[in-house]
Amino acid sequence: LTQAALRNVNLYVEPPAVRRGQSVTLRCQYTLEGAPLYSVKFYRGQLEFFRYTPGEYPNTKVFHYPGIKVDESVSNATQVIIRNVSFNLSGNFACEVTADAPLFSTATAYAQMQVVGKYDSTIHNKHKYTHISRRMQQII
Repeated sequence: LTQAALRNVNLYVEPPAVRRGQSVTLRCQYTLEGAPLYSVKFYRGQLEFFRYTPGEYPNTKVFHYPGIKVDESVSNATQVIIRNVSFNLSGNFACEVTADAPLFSTATAYAQMQVVGKYDSTIHNKHKYTHISRRMQQII
């Protein structure tokens, strides 16, 4: 008789340093032995933003999180694709895997995401230009 087990839960951020405006894949890998999957939940910090539950219809559920745009058409029990990432998404992510009966076990894996790229300088430059033109008007 084999023992039911939930093992090797890992979360990978691909790419680990993603450019602002690009897409990122959060890949949750795990091994389930002798028990079916109950759910996989993805978190940014403490807040859940995506859930996959094979026993429910629909299987996927997206929870509103500012700046997270989940592509549900390609997100599933092992991955979530986030489109058009912004700087405020840099930080800790987690995937939580829960096995169904007879195991009823939960394991969580964590990973960091870093959003890179230059800030939009057009706003800064516009402010700078306005400041210079006001100074020029004062001189004239």
